[in-house]
Amino acid sequence: MTILQRAIWMAAKRAAADPRVQAKAAEIVRDEIVPRAKLALDTARPEIRRVKENIRQAGQDLRKSVSERREILRAKDFLDGTKQPRK
Repeated sequence: MTILQRAIWMAAKRAAADPRVQAKAAEIVRDEIVPRAKLALDTARPEIRRVKENIRQAGQDLRKSVSERREILRAKDFLDGTKQPRK
């Protein structure tokens, strides 16, 4: 670590240990960051629900299309013992 890096690191450690800096940081978090995060969550929540529903629908569509394939149906019949595999 260079002398400048070490000086910056020591100053940052000293500032972080200062109760006034900690109080100011807590105030900023409480008054600015938390309300912005809540607003962002409230804004994103409908989009998250829409994407979740789209993913669920895509999974159902995929399951339906795969289960209706002739090869899958023959494999199921074979595994159930109802039909012999084609040669």
